[in-house]
Amino acid sequence: MEPFFFIAIVFSAFYFALILYFLIGWLRLNQKTDNRRQIIEKKPFVSIIVPVRNESENIQECLQSIFAQKYPAHLFEVIVVDDYSTDPTLRLAREFEQPNLLVLDLTKYLGNPGEYIPNKKKAISLGVKNAKGEIIITTDGDCTRGENWLSCMVDFYLANNFKFITAPVLLKPAKNLLSLFQQMDVISMLGITAGTISNGYPTMCNGANLLYEKMVFQEVEGYKGNTDIPTGDDIFLMQKIEVNYPICIGFLKDMDACVFAKPEKTFPEFVAQRVRWTSKSTGFQKRSVTFILLFAYLFNLLILIFIPIALQPIEMAWVPLAVALGTKFLMDLLFNIPITHFFKRKVLLLLLPIFELFHIFYVVCIGVLGLSGKYQWKERKIK
Repeated sequence: MEPFFFIAIVFSAFYFALILYFLIGWLRLNQKTDNRRQIIEKKPFVSIIVPVRNESENIQECLQSIFAQKYPAHLFEVIVVDDYSTDPTLRLAREFEQPNLLVLDLTKYLGNPGEYIPNKKKAISLGVKNAKGEIIITTDGDCTRGENWLSCMVDFYLANNFKFITAPVLLKPAKNLLSLFQQMDVISMLGITAGTISNGYPTMCNGANLLYEKMVFQEVEGYKGNTDIPTGDDIFLMQKIEVNYPICIGFLKDMDACVFAKPEKTFPEFVAQRVRWTSKSTGFQKRSVTFILLFAYLFNLLILIFIPIALQPIEMAWVPLAVALGTKFLMDLLFNIPITHFFKRKVLLLLLPIFELFHIFYVVCIGVLGLSGKYQWKERKIK
């Protein structure tokens, strides 16, 4: 059993150090206006780009929340870019009459071939090309936000020297166990996102709540170099901007900056979403990020391997499992306590033991499926 003891201790020690690194980064981030000076500059004009596909259930609520912002109406525009929706999304967006709303139809620019491939990067690029603002904010068509969201994002930009800012994306109130797990999973990823950015080593972000300068987007040539990867419009852009501006990536730790998305309704939709997120990992510029993802996968895989070993009639056979599983649960609990407290979701901690067990199987399965690069998303089959 000695080799298993050694492997369990080594992997557990590394996991302990990794989660501690994320936690320190999260705790270092200032909250709300603690690190903001008084904003006296003239407010900039902002272009909010909303790439959409099949969001007929959500698009008008999304636009309603944007146009309800406490930000001068003459200082922002909204650009909706429809990506070959097969439902009434395009019509509903056009019916939402606002003088500073521009609705673009990708079919007019890409023709029929574009109907069969993911076009989110092209949709955003088209939006940026038509944007009047010096500041670009991207969000998704299923998201809503509070009335101070835009002011919060812009003030944080003006108060700092960041060229790229990512802010929280939370899930709307959960109604079942799957939705609760998604909430916990998203909050944990937010903590990692914030922690690594705070530590000067950005690894993740969410395209549903990003801010960057139009000039910088053009300077790095947008998504050039990774347009062949169906997803990753957020992380790949952040990585490209970080190369030119290594200390100019920021995370806005403020509840006013949150946008709220809907959880996936069914388990197959949830799996397809996570496979889509995982599939971009092979295209990361930072090999160290790929290494961290690989380590997380192997650590969870080891825990599964230790389960049948623990059932063997051998003295101390349960120790490797106890060490690895105990370390994972302890560190995940310590990590999520301050994060769930900040996002006012502490009740999720009561379900953490159940989530932990599911998370182990989830990581191992999604890791394998993600490498295949095959999934279905919004009625498109990705191969």
